[in-house]
Amino acid sequence: MNKWRNSRSGHFFSSLLIYFSTLVTVVIIAVSYILYVQFVEIEKGNVFEYSEESLSQISTLADSMLENAKMAISQVLLDNGRYKVFNRDKTDPVELKTITDRINLIASMPFLHSVYLYNEQLDLYYSSNQGVTKSGSLSDPGIVDIMKNYDPSLKWKPITRTVKNTMNFNVIDYNVYTFIYYDSVSPGSNNAIILNISDTWMKNSIATLDKRRDGGIFIMDSKGLLVSSVYKDQMLSDLSRQEFAQTILQSGEESGHFIGEVEGAKSLVTYASSESLGWKFVRHTPYQEAVREINKIRTVIFRISLTVMVVGLTLAYITSRRLNRPVKDMIKKLMEQNQTILEHSYKAKQDFLRQLLVADGNGNSAAGMTPKRREFAIKLDMDGPVRLVLFRIDRFKDFTTMYSFKDRSLLQFGIMNIASEIVSAHTVCETMDPGGDHTVLVFQDLHAGDVREWAEEIQHNVRKHLKLSVTVAVSPPGNGWADWRSLYQAAIDTSHYRVFSGWESVLYADHPAELSPRQYRYPIQKEEQLTDSLMLGRMEEVRGLCLSILSSTEGYSYKDLQLTMFRLFFAIQMVADTLEKASGFGFSIRFSELYVELSELERLEDMKEKFMELFRHMEERIGEKKNAKYDELMRTISGIIDSQYMKEDLSLDTVADSLNMSPVYLGRLFKKYASKSLTDYINEVRISKAEVLLRDSDKLIAQIAVETGFAGNSYFGKVFKKYKGVSPNEYRNKLRGSGEESGEEEQ
Repeated sequence: MNKWRNSRSGHFFSSLLIYFSTLVTVVIIAVSYILYVQFVEIEKGNVFEYSEESLSQISTLADSMLENAKMAISQVLLDNGRYKVFNRDKTDPVELKTITDRINLIASMPFLHSVYLYNEQLDLYYSSNQGVTKSGSLSDPGIVDIMKNYDPSLKWKPITRTVKNTMNFNVIDYNVYTFIYYDSVSPGSNNAIILNISDTWMKNSIATLDKRRDGGIFIMDSKGLLVSSVYKDQMLSDLSRQEFAQTILQSGEESGHFIGEVEGAKSLVTYASSESLGWKFVRHTPYQEAVREINKIRTVIFRISLTVMVVGLTLAYITSRRLNRPVKDMIKKLMEQNQTILEHSYKAKQDFLRQLLVADGNGNSAAGMTPKRREFAIKLDMDGPVRLVLFRIDRFKDFTTMYSFKDRSLLQFGIMNIASEIVSAHTVCETMDPGGDHTVLVFQDLHAGDVREWAEEIQHNVRKHLKLSVTVAVSPPGNGWADWRSLYQAAIDTSHYRVFSGWESVLYADHPAELSPRQYRYPIQKEEQLTDSLMLGRMEEVRGLCLSILSSTEGYSYKDLQLTMFRLFFAIQMVADTLEKASGFGFSIRFSELYVELSELERLEDMKEKFMELFRHMEERIGEKKNAKYDELMRTISGIIDSQYMKEDLSLDTVADSLNMSPVYLGRLFKKYASKSLTDYINEVRISKAEVLLRDSDKLIAQIAVETGFAGNSYFGKVFKKYKGVSPNEYRNKLRGSGEESGEEEQ
């Protein structure tokens, strides 16, 4: 009988273990499949969300290209004598050089490939790369064909095209976006300004914004013609017949996403539009690439499930004869463990309250939560009027550095206790810790007292007992627990305005509501002045303009401040990159880390100080490098002129070629440090050498003109008189005390 019972017992536990092993395996597989499906959807959502954010930034960048084009054209329009380049014989050489230098300076902007001026009446082009030439001789015949049939009403619409490279040593063509602006300066004549914006600049800018390169990004126009492909060298291909392109073009939506086939592979496709340019921005991620990690997890889980089943069956066989415990003891222990888990605890209550903060308020009623209210002793009327107060810890970065996770939790618990003790003396309330840099208090809004008075008392006690500072954000009134989520979000949004009001302030949710209708206008002119001043090293002007731009956001929304800071930061970064490339030395600034630091700052004043710190660092670096570098440059230039002054073709361009520098940049740099133009300095050296020859030799004036690099006797006499006030003959006669030089008359 005992043997039979032991056998039955052994079979019972063996069957029980097999059952549980199989059940656990099935549950793991089922749950894993459900989670797999959910994770795939989540990952697809993450990819779409990232792609939409990335395309939004790219669309903004593309729109900025249009603004840059308008800015460059306006710079050209500021020069009223720009079309004198087509009448070189009637224009003073100095004025002509000033005009061409100014146009070439505009063409040197980093986003531009080239700038043309077009005179339709004379059929002439001026190119920043080629100078003045007839249309038939222009190195860019494509623009000549476009200008023959161009509609001036499309002046702000870019033309995507390829500029053929005519250099023998370089077979790479240039992809550009061309803007054409017709400028009628007199009746019956049409002149045009043509800007070619570099596709390479656009691609590099987009690649900088795209942190995840697990797919592809391309731009197409409203007809499905490929404008640009960021990670592939493609342009002007027709995509309109491809299914994904037809889906985008026929959707009629400005933006969206879907799953489609791109380049023969199933992909997650996201698109956005630029109304001003008429472009569609498309980002596609191969489906298998997006779910690769999830597929790995699925494989691991199935292996674990199989292992669990095998181990469970093995244990069932081995231990079936050793398990003699009564089933009732096992059930008793399980019940005791379950009872322990279900005991009221602070953690369980906090979890419940946190769920109410994020719940959408649909599907449950206050009456349905009565058991939970009783279990956790919650006295709040779940259907009654409530308000929410958020306590945000000031200097949170220092707070996380100074204290461990455990200590931070204790300090936040202390804030909750202080708030609960003060408010509970007036009305019913509950506190909770949602995590992060803040805690929350919800109280029954029965007009029991002044919320500001409570908030200031809580701030005082937190500062006194916990040595912390907190900013208080008060939500608008709500009605019942269903409004908790919206009240919580309103309080979070309100707390962001600490950036304007400062630490330990008390903020009300109606303040953002008052600001939201106001339209902020970004001071673009001040930004342009700032970048120009930064390029020229005028750091005091830079500081003042930066502070003015940041201060202009006061009285507007928090989002306006964030966008302003973002735009200002990247404008400064672009100037720094330009200066580094032009000067050959680095500022040693990690802009990515600096942007994170700016984003973490809690007050506008701290943001201003961080920018001032950046400018001080840049000023110190410029001061360390520029003196020695520019002194050496001036000595080199002086040596070149002293050794080559007798060459007639010696000019700013030839000196710049010798130094491998831009003539525009070299001319501006030399004038800044020598207080005169390089052309004036060359003439001064030549006149100085001519003085010596006039004084110490009997050479003819025409011969002296040639030996000192002047093109002719007449021009030599004109320049000599400009600098010395007398003609060469008069100068020689004055030195020698004679009436005139035989046989020589100045023309």
